[in-house]
Amino acid sequence: MTWFFQKIPFFALMLFLSCLTCLCVQAQVMQSSATHDSADSFDIRKSSFFLPQPLPKGRYDQSVSLLYVVVPKDWTTQDITAPMISYAGKYSLPYGFNLQASLATLFISYRTTLGPFWNYSADHFHFGAGWQVVFNYGFLNQFGFTTIISGWEQQPSLLAGYSFKKMALTLRGDLYWINSIYEKQGGHTVPYTNSFLNGGSLMLTLEQRLWKNRLMSFGVKLDHLRFHIIAWPAFPVNLYRYWFPEFHLGLSF
Repeated sequence: MTWFFQKIPFFALMLFLSCLTCLCVQAQVMQSSATHDSADSFDIRKSSFFLPQPLPKGRYDQSVSLLYVVVPKDWTTQDITAPMISYAGKYSLPYGFNLQASLATLFISYRTTLGPFWNYSADHFHFGAGWQVVFNYGFLNQFGFTTIISGWEQQPSLLAGYSFKKMALTLRGDLYWINSIYEKQGGHTVPYTNSFLNGGSLMLTLEQRLWKNRLMSFGVKLDHLRFHIIAWPAFPVNLYRYWFPEFHLGLSF
């Protein structure tokens, strides 16, 4: 926890600079297209990926992101700042429902999610709730490891958002309940079948129009977990939960 508070100025500066950049880009776009505002019918609610809002039935949206995770020092013998690539998609259903799925990978580890969400909008305010099943998988045959790990977990979520014309903010909270973890070493499988509450997270995402209907997103996520798929080779499951941040930079289309 002390480590986290020591890092707060750096993370706050990154968030401030990113938001300032987005606002400057928006100001430049508005200034350069001032004579065309009446013809510009763009509304971020029609293009947003992260806002929890009902969408027309049969619509598919997708987002590609780079995830930058800062792993706690207690999990490793040195500082690790590991980038992951994530792809997410959602398919809209009737009555405000949609089905969402994602895949995040570090190439030696994979995290997949799948589950339904229900969404509701009141003008520029948006709310949502969802439940996803998660499968974790990792393998490592270098650096003295011959290990395969797999496991299942449940992830309930609550979301709230607010939309401007060309920008949107979404706040999301998640809980992570691990059902089982299986670790295989040298032909032997060690099961961890006692389910436990892994922890939770809180994430704030800013979406900004980039060009046409393409959006750029920047998110800051704060995790409080016992297990993370990033660090499983060094420290698969901990007795205590640790705080650590994630940064997300993405493109929605």
